[in-house]
Amino acid sequence: MSGGYLLGLIGISMASLFALAGLLMNFHAWRTARRARPGARAAAGIPILPGVVGSVTLFFLIPQLTTRFGLEVPWPFFWILLPLFLDLRGLGGLLLALVGLRGEPPQDGPD
Repeated sequence: MSGGYLLGLIGISMASLFALAGLLMNFHAWRTARRARPGARAAAGIPILPGVVGSVTLFFLIPQLTTRFGLEVPWPFFWILLPLFLDLRGLGGLLLALVGLRGEPPQDGPD
């Protein structure tokens, strides 16, 4: 293994770990915001960056899996776009807001 491949492996593993940790952090921030009392402060999370890093990492990783190891990944663009939709502070949060599951707790209106 040459130095360039070793640096590439380190970069891909660090980007993957950042993306996974960021997605988990955003999920935790979304969940605590849903459970918080009105007016209480909640964690902020990392906006959109973990999903983008995960997508870029998969964009460069999937062709390497195909050429170096002969692994054929079905629907490569699905796997590339998946981290963007799993990120609850990015496109995934926008889709949840459109459905009605915002990060804020449900408000009780006057009866």
